[in-house]
Amino acid sequence: MARGDLARAEEAYGEAGKMAESLDDVTGRISVLNDLGHVAFDRGAMHEAIAFHQRAVALAQQFGETKLWIDALTALGAAEYHEGQIDVAGQRYQQALDLLRQSPDQRTEAILRNNLGLVRQAKGEMELAGQLFRQAMTLNQVAGHLEAEASNHVNLGILAEERHEYETAEQEFERALELDKTAERRTEIAADLLRLSRIAERRGFSDRAMSYAERAYRSFLAQGDRSQAVEALTRAVGYARKLGQGGEVARLEKELSGLTLSRSGR
Repeated sequence: MARGDLARAEEAYGEAGKMAESLDDVTGRISVLNDLGHVAFDRGAMHEAIAFHQRAVALAQQFGETKLWIDALTALGAAEYHEGQIDVAGQRYQQALDLLRQSPDQRTEAILRNNLGLVRQAKGEMELAGQLFRQAMTLNQVAGHLEAEASNHVNLGILAEERHEYETAEQEFERALELDKTAERRTEIAADLLRLSRIAERRGFSDRAMSYAERAYRSFLAQGDRSQAVEALTRAVGYARKLGQGGEVARLEKELSGLTLSRSGR
């Protein structure tokens, strides 16, 4: 979301909050606090996000709004995780999972299990992380949540990559790419291609790495993300050099020069 859109969203949620207070609408107030927390998160203002979600958690707990309580705990955990508060985030996710027994929700459970997997991964508990990612993936497969399943495959791929299990990582990233294409998630498609480029190089297939990197470059460029496009194209040039393909180096460098010149002229 663009910065101007975030500002407008924040203003709208603030007005909605005033309306909810005037009507003594507790559920409305909790929802608005969570919405404001999400906007702060998207702005990168994690302290603000945490403060909003903490207030939402307290209100939801006070008034017994279980579904909103779970949502607030999930969002609070995400903000705390991004602030480096790994253990605290894990506690929030586990508390939300415990509450889900009162109000089952498959999509939320999948999110929580995936997020708990990220916590375990950050703590070096790779086996537990993998189990949680797979549990989340199974839930998403049953529910047909393609986008969430793709994210699970990406996390499993990153986990495999950290273990130097590059063939497994490649399989996970390929599946993520298939799902993201089906869901037409353009940004994620480009990111998947860049991951596959990295893995192909680590497996010793520089020709495939170059092809993936160029495809990622064209996807990023078509989306207007010139910064990521430059990164992807720079990788492709490096792989072409490694392969000793002078013609490809010249072709790709020409495109890179044009891209960097157009960026500097903006």
